[in-house]
Amino acid sequence: MTNDKNLLNDDGVQQVSDETIRRFLLGGLSVSDQPLFEQSLFLSEGLDTRVRLAEFELADDYAYGRLTPADRKLFEENFLVTADRERELRVSDVLRRRFSTSPARSEKKTVARKLAHLLGLDQPAWRIAFSVLILLILFGTIWMVVKEPRLAERITNKIIPRRSTSRSAPREVNHPTNVSSSEHQITPTPLPVHDSAVTSPQSLVLFPTTPDLGKIPTATLSKGEQDVLRLRLAVTADLTVPYRAEVLTIAGHSVFSVDSLAGPPFDLYVPVRLLRSGKYQVRLSDARDGSKKEVASYYFLVQ
Repeated sequence: MTNDKNLLNDDGVQQVSDETIRRFLLGGLSVSDQPLFEQSLFLSEGLDTRVRLAEFELADDYAYGRLTPADRKLFEENFLVTADRERELRVSDVLRRRFSTSPARSEKKTVARKLAHLLGLDQPAWRIAFSVLILLILFGTIWMVVKEPRLAERITNKIIPRRSTSRSAPREVNHPTNVSSSEHQITPTPLPVHDSAVTSPQSLVLFPTTPDLGKIPTATLSKGEQDVLRLRLAVTADLTVPYRAEVLTIAGHSVFSVDSLAGPPFDLYVPVRLLRSGKYQVRLSDARDGSKKEVASYYFLVQ
């Protein structure tokens, strides 16, 4: 990731190129670049979505044979390490076989070429003459419609004759002129009102720190009953291990917990209605075999 180390935005978040994401998926990053990319997964908004899209694109390139021999080897050794990626490759391979040119289509194209050659349409002169003939027919039809405006109506009447009014149909005789009193006013049922104000959850990125740190991430308390606060936890330990996350007040009272938190990214969604103004601690522990060994502690402030 040598080309991306100095590309930082105003928040200090690393800008990652598509080529870097591709080398990350193929396992081609150096030992020093790998931790920087993993840190960007936590800090950069939308990077996890770009990585997911790059996985689909890489699977398509492999299925359609667009990779170099060296990249194909890296793909087979480093990319196909999960069941989801193997399934993506199978889907790409099925789509390639499904939409490739079949023998039946090739045969149809051959028959069309033979027919065009038989009619002489493969020669430029005949194609021009045929185009001129089509234009003459089109202009002649337009002229006839403009010159004889009733021609179209006569042709339509011959094809679709008008239906005569049935003699047995009832006729309206001496109806009262004021019929407003007998008509019922039908009021349409109003459609249900959809909740148009869909608010996105607040989000905080938390790093392992101590409670006496001068400046910690701060969230503003909202009034919505359905609002949630997303806490994205930066984990520097083993990323493949399930963790248990617990939100506590600074006095040690448990507010919210998740027994199995998998990632990356490690996102913890806390209902806002459970929070009050004050400082909170997020305790991250190992969830394997019920050991509950503490891995890291995070702190944030609610106003």
